[in-house]
Amino acid sequence: MRLRLALATLAALACGACSCTSEPAPMCDVHAAGPARFHDATASWGLDAQGASVTGNRIVAADVDGDGYPDLVVQAVSSNARTQLPGGPWLVRLLMNRPRPGGGRRFVDATVASGFFQTRSGSTTELRSAHVAVFADVDGDGDLDAFSGTYVDPTHPATDPGDRSEVLLNDGRGVFTLAPASATSPSSKQLWPTTSATFADVDRDGIVDVYVGFWYASYGRTQNGVQAQLYRGRGDGTFEATTVAAGLTTDAYGFDDGTNTRPAYGVTSCDVDGDGAPDLMVSAYGRQWNELWHNRGDGTFAEVGREAGYAGDDDLDYSDNQFFACYCTLHAEAPDCAGVGAPRTTCPDPADAYWAPGTDDQPWRLNGNTFTTWCGDADGDGRLDLYSAAIRHWHIGGSSDASGLVLNDGSPEAPHFARLGNDATGLAWPHPTTDWNEGGLMVAGADLDGDARTDFFVAASDYPDQFGLLFHQKSDGTYEEVGEAWGLHHACASGLAVADFDRDGDLDVVVGSGTARDCSKTWKTNEVHLYESDASEHARSLALRLVADGVHANRAAIGARVTVEAGGVARVQELGGGYGHMGMQHDTVLSFGVGACASARVTVRWPDAAGTTESWDVVEAGGLVELRQGDRAVHRVALDAP
Repeated sequence: MRLRLALATLAALACGACSCTSEPAPMCDVHAAGPARFHDATASWGLDAQGASVTGNRIVAADVDGDGYPDLVVQAVSSNARTQLPGGPWLVRLLMNRPRPGGGRRFVDATVASGFFQTRSGSTTELRSAHVAVFADVDGDGDLDAFSGTYVDPTHPATDPGDRSEVLLNDGRGVFTLAPASATSPSSKQLWPTTSATFADVDRDGIVDVYVGFWYASYGRTQNGVQAQLYRGRGDGTFEATTVAAGLTTDAYGFDDGTNTRPAYGVTSCDVDGDGAPDLMVSAYGRQWNELWHNRGDGTFAEVGREAGYAGDDDLDYSDNQFFACYCTLHAEAPDCAGVGAPRTTCPDPADAYWAPGTDDQPWRLNGNTFTTWCGDADGDGRLDLYSAAIRHWHIGGSSDASGLVLNDGSPEAPHFARLGNDATGLAWPHPTTDWNEGGLMVAGADLDGDARTDFFVAASDYPDQFGLLFHQKSDGTYEEVGEAWGLHHACASGLAVADFDRDGDLDVVVGSGTARDCSKTWKTNEVHLYESDASEHARSLALRLVADGVHANRAAIGARVTVEAGGVARVQELGGGYGHMGMQHDTVLSFGVGACASARVTVRWPDAAGTTESWDVVEAGGLVELRQGDRAVHRVALDAP
């Protein structure tokens, strides 16, 4: 029965990807595209050692100065430390996308001039410690402001320089000032390890709110994380705490019931049930259940992760966990040790030190080390699916959840996701050795070759044999890994942003380089590389910038749902406000591949309480287009020469 169900679902996936229909063939082929080819353009963009000497692993793309080109925020994997001026080392960067003399584009350092990393004290010799950045228009003035999160390690308070998370207000030119202090900044006594943030208008009042995730309350001493927090925007750059009122609180004890506070390595917001109200997700570490907070429609929530199929898979068999096998060498009489083979790894001393009965054998502890959850329409059926990037190891065994895709088969009343498994979808990771590792940190879903199908690039790092994995979606809805063939095979990928940086009509990829553990053998520093695509030579695309009215819907249109119809095929994207591990964001311009089609019909459901929907019948492919709420004109954005 399970096999028949999987095959039936896979057939439905293929049909959704191809928009199967009995109608006559469309006049244009939206799927027409050639394989994308990427080349390393790091030097020409000024990111190499001879240019800006840019290093870091937390990478975000956002057009902070409003010129139509996405800029970069790059932050380091580091302890809670400030960049010392002059000379660094540079732990934080803001890089502006500018014309390159002689043609093309390059990044120009604006870290100090931008004020993005200014301290509360106004120091001129230090930059604020910061690790997370996501963007939205929090004050409704038409530019992108930021939540800038700071990871403060509660287990090492001596490393705390006193910086806390901040909201930064943009003057429209990419120059930032600190917003008045409000609830988003913990007090000096609150040592909160911020790992993630996402903007969403959860109550649809036209003002964005921000949901912030945190790691362990005390790593190595407790299984609990710090309570994730929801802050309600006031519209002036300040926020008020609303976690309790929204029903999002968890507790310190409910591990078996799934009510405990989990260590979050990522948070995500998106409308998984299609009712117009954004839902919230926590990507949980420590092989604990992920959380899915279903929005009741009024900005209050109920946690439904397990019944929705998102919290974890159903493999609870820990018999192949090598730490359990070591435990059994000293406790052969334990009922669950019957039939367990000899350990295939070196055991600790004592041999049972790494296995805790009553904890490690419980369902809440047999899930994933999830870092990032991406939300989007992977199979083309108009519903938002989820891909989770997770770390797992051979010696922990099959009960540790793999990175993978779950497909939305739920309803507004009951969100639900189906797991086909990586072998069925083609998303299985290569295991070149018996002692394999999967180092999934981050994932981006995007149409990288312009064929109107969603591909995935997964950043993988820290362990041997780790490369960024590029999964291309085929015509039958399954995937194939093509990173090396397409020229996007970056070793120890850590940090990820996908955007059309040169505005030539295809999506480029910026990747950081991991130096932790075995990756230090590959990279001496956390080099940042930019890979340019040539996909626009083979397929057309639409680049859409949305502007909401700023009254009923937030000005940057975070949460808007866009449907593009071309060649008889409809594709859906939702404009996100950041997601995933240490903050990920890939520009607030939405890119749709349309193959050989010269134009498309575009429908926008604006993120207001009424679910206002507007359509533009003919939007020509190419260039950057701005669509405004309440305005039926198609506005083409004049750009500087690329």
